[in-house]
Amino acid sequence: MRSVPKKWEVGIAALAFLAFIYGFPRLIIAWLGEESPWTSYLYQYGFGLVVFLIGIRLIINTGACRPGRGRDTFWFRILLAGFVLYAVTHAIWIILALRIPVKGGM
Repeated sequence: MRSVPKKWEVGIAALAFLAFIYGFPRLIIAWLGEESPWTSYLYQYGFGLVVFLIGIRLIINTGACRPGRGRDTFWFRILLAGFVLYAVTHAIWIILALRIPVKGGM
């Protein structure tokens, strides 16, 4: 049986999450600049990954998905592959938008 986290552990985790929320966008903008299409990509999938991993942890801790039980392993892999697929597809879309010239106004 899992032990209940102590109040200070929850407080430190919440403080670290708030520091991430504050610092991550500023780090990306300082690194890439506001005009880069990769800034919004990293912002979206950076925060998305954090929220996704929190959800995965909840799923595993509550026992809603237990790898090795029935088809749970299959669906767990689908969840992970789905996030990766969306991130890779979006990255390819950005690369194509930057590399393929557009003939507008014709």
